[in-house]
Amino acid sequence: MEKWPKIKELRTLPEAELQVQLQKARQTLWQDRLKAREGALQQTHELRLTKRHIARLQTVMNALQKPREATSS
Repeated sequence: MEKWPKIKELRTLPEAELQVQLQKARQTLWQDRLKAREGALQQTHELRLTKRHIARLQTVMNALQKPREATSS
């Protein structure tokens, strides 16, 4: 089980690091889904936690992009 960072910690990270974490979380979700399909995943709640982490990352990344869009308009 991997401990995902809290949203406050995510907001302090640069966008490149958020991209890396998003890619890593998506890869973890893919692997866990395969394990669940095979019946090898013991802790099925990990799927839900990983999906929530992905949503948090996307929320933080969207919040970072909003100010950029407002200044470019």
